[in-house]
Amino acid sequence: MRMSKSSLKKSLFYILIISILYTYALPWAETRQIGETDAQIAIAFKGAGNGLDPQGNRFDINELKSDEVLKQAIKKSDLQDIVTVDALKKRIYILPQAQSDTLKELLTLTRINGKTQDIKERMVHPTSFHISLKDMGLPSYFADGKLLDSILKVYDAQLESKYLSDVLSEPAYTHDEILKMDYAEMMMVLNQEAESLLLYIDSYANNEPQFSSEKTGLSFADVYQQATLLKNTDIGDMRSLVNYYRLTEDVQSRILYEDTMLKHAGVVSNKLQGAQLTIEDIIQIYDNNSNYIFASGDAGSANLEPLENQFYGELMGALVDKKTRYINAKYNQQDIQKAIAKLQAGSLSGDAYQNLTTEIKSGTQKAMDRIEVLRKQTQEMAAEVYKTNFRNKIKMTGFTYHLNSNGNILINFVVLTALYILLNVFYNDLKHSSYNRYLEIIVQLFRRKRNENKSEEKA
Repeated sequence: MRMSKSSLKKSLFYILIISILYTYALPWAETRQIGETDAQIAIAFKGAGNGLDPQGNRFDINELKSDEVLKQAIKKSDLQDIVTVDALKKRIYILPQAQSDTLKELLTLTRINGKTQDIKERMVHPTSFHISLKDMGLPSYFADGKLLDSILKVYDAQLESKYLSDVLSEPAYTHDEILKMDYAEMMMVLNQEAESLLLYIDSYANNEPQFSSEKTGLSFADVYQQATLLKNTDIGDMRSLVNYYRLTEDVQSRILYEDTMLKHAGVVSNKLQGAQLTIEDIIQIYDNNSNYIFASGDAGSANLEPLENQFYGELMGALVDKKTRYINAKYNQQDIQKAIAKLQAGSLSGDAYQNLTTEIKSGTQKAMDRIEVLRKQTQEMAAEVYKTNFRNKIKMTGFTYHLNSNGNILINFVVLTALYILLNVFYNDLKHSSYNRYLEIIVQLFRRKRNENKSEEKA
């Protein structure tokens, strides 16, 4: 029996509806998500294979889900009124991608050795990651894609910002604030700024010892040398002048400060002298040759274990330390006394004082300008390093949107159509076969049994 065209069309329409429901409606009913937006991140910069970031610190891909990154991405996508950071964080999934041969090697290790520590020794640091943003319930899938794209761009910018961070070299004071300080404080702050600059340059010099700038031809080691010369010579000479002449714009306050420091040094000196005398008293009652301690009263003498020789050595070490510190404390007192004497006498006055203070302020301004120049030069070189060695080794693919589905709708439609045709053929064959009579008998028996049950229930 052949199907009419209208019956065939109607059957195919129903099959299509079932295919759509199975392919798309069922996954949505299970997850309440229409689809997801995907992207890939691949890193190939130096140290990535060992789990390190461009700075040589531990690389953590989960920083992509940090509050700061997500907050900026939401703002960049103009979704502040729709999406929250907490909700977005729960919808982002990061799946590290490991090469098949690496996974095979780890499985082989497990199979042969069967020990957890063996796997830990072969720790894998993935350099490729699959980023998935589950359906956020936004007005369109383009909004999901725009949001994921913003997340990747903000994260990319954060990686660069983190590498170029100059927190170590950020000045603690402005130029005007430094120039308003008294000379001793001015030199102390200036020296600290130079120290911070050296730390900043050194952080790049250690990670990129072979780098030379294409613009200037300088390496980080060259810039570090310039900063060292600035600190030790330019700033160092000014500090020596300020300390030697005890330059200050408020002599009485400086004398009061030095006098306070003198009293403190005296207290320290007395404590050290007392400790020194106490240790000397203990050593006097300790006979290291026979390992005996001589005690007063009826206690008698006690034979000492060899460990007491160590105790004797520690006593001697403590004595030497206290004597050395006591001597330094005495010299410190003398230096403070000399400083007070210079301040009281006024070693410089008139034009000599004016000329020297003018020279110090001018030198301070030049040193601060030079620090700023070296800081900017280091920043530019660091940006050049990032662009050359890191930026082009971070690949982020554009986003793609995938509907949640059970397979492909075309394949499902073909399979269901084939299944329908087979069932229809099987039914027709069964209907015209000898087995059909037996099926009818079985059906009649079931009907008769059902009718008997109904009759009994009525009775």
